[in-house]
Amino acid sequence: MKSNKNLFSNLLILAVLAIGVHIRANWYGDLRLSIANAETASYISASRHSIFSWGIFAGQRLFTTNLIYKLANHPERCRITSYGKPGIGEEDDREIQPCFDKIALLQNILALFGWCFLGWMAARQVQNPLVKALGAASIMLFGFTPQIAEWDSVLSPESLSLSMFAIVLGLMLEVVFRAASSDIPFKSGREKTLLAILVMWYVFWIFVRDVHLYAIPITIILLLLLFLSKQFRVASLYVTVGVLFFFLMIGYASARDSLRATRYPLMNSLDAFIWPYPARVEFFRTYGMPDKEAPSYFDSPNYQAWADEHAAGAYAMFLISHPGFIITTLWEDWDTLNADFAQPYFFTDEVIHRDLLLKIGEMVNPESGVVYLITTALALTLMAHAAQTRSPQHTAWAWLAVWMYGIAAATLFLSYFGDTAGLRRHIMPSVELFRLFLWIFLLPFLDRNVSQKTIKE
Repeated sequence: MKSNKNLFSNLLILAVLAIGVHIRANWYGDLRLSIANAETASYISASRHSIFSWGIFAGQRLFTTNLIYKLANHPERCRITSYGKPGIGEEDDREIQPCFDKIALLQNILALFGWCFLGWMAARQVQNPLVKALGAASIMLFGFTPQIAEWDSVLSPESLSLSMFAIVLGLMLEVVFRAASSDIPFKSGREKTLLAILVMWYVFWIFVRDVHLYAIPITIILLLLLFLSKQFRVASLYVTVGVLFFFLMIGYASARDSLRATRYPLMNSLDAFIWPYPARVEFFRTYGMPDKEAPSYFDSPNYQAWADEHAAGAYAMFLISHPGFIITTLWEDWDTLNADFAQPYFFTDEVIHRDLLLKIGEMVNPESGVVYLITTALALTLMAHAAQTRSPQHTAWAWLAVWMYGIAAATLFLSYFGDTAGLRRHIMPSVELFRLFLWIFLLPFLDRNVSQKTIKE
């Protein structure tokens, strides 16, 4: 009887996902359509480093995007013919651009697979067939409605950031729940293989955007906490911590050598948050900041030399010592944190039934500050419930909730205060992680409540 019930729920989920994939693949136009933006040229330039050189890590862009944009390295065949400039009101139509069609197709395939994979893996962790189908459908709709899906045509890292994280989270759900339910985690070859795939894909995701690097310390800390339990003191987790620490050092060294996090982004933040305010300027004077000889960073050699060496440390100390600045700045810009984040680069005539899709997207992609309140409440409730019951399943949900919440919060904070140029686009993936958090971590509550009601009846 139970096997029949599981078979029915699995078939229902597959049917829901199949319908979603059909709509996603046919209503948004050709999957090879793409459009460039202001940063696309820098991804092409950075990708020209040899794959065996340090420059592939320490260039203007990161390792994973450098690998992908090698598809567009040919100087004659790979030409940008569609370019969206929303800042000056020059949106454009998407085109099938030579070389870039492959990148757009890859982004779309990753999105199609990633959101379905995450929906399936999340559904596996709950018992009630209705909750399984609801979970898979809501996660799929989250990724397949225009608020997210249209970014898959834009030649920048936002699509990769979200769809690759969907795969990371799907793998994480499977690995964590397997480990939590096992007396000796990662004993079998299959579990070790799953863990290795997760770590590999996680590293690829880390090297999509600079702010992703800060997900590694969060993960390492949470893994180290597991070692408090004898159950998790296994070789596979020690190796995992070592691998993550190694790539943290690689990421730190490459960011330091490339100055990609300070040359443009940090200077934009200082220009917006520091220089217009004399009291804040005085704080930076204590860290040796000189005057700017000219309005431009690059025309001020003394300021540039100081910034390359000391600006990041001084800015970090400013943020740590001025929590009031952080709170008031975020409060004054609250509307930006609750925006719809629809892509502004291309016209959408080719998207069939877009108005309908947008309305559905608004239901699964809420543009409200209440998202931050609910996600915080969900994380705290899961932690309290895990502490109270000591159940392996509840502990797994709580661990995952803290992990994802920490990554979303850290990357949002760093994206917001780390670069004021292109702010909405930079914070979009992090805000969407908070919104995705709702659909993942509501599932255990729905599953428990529906199952208890069914038993009572």
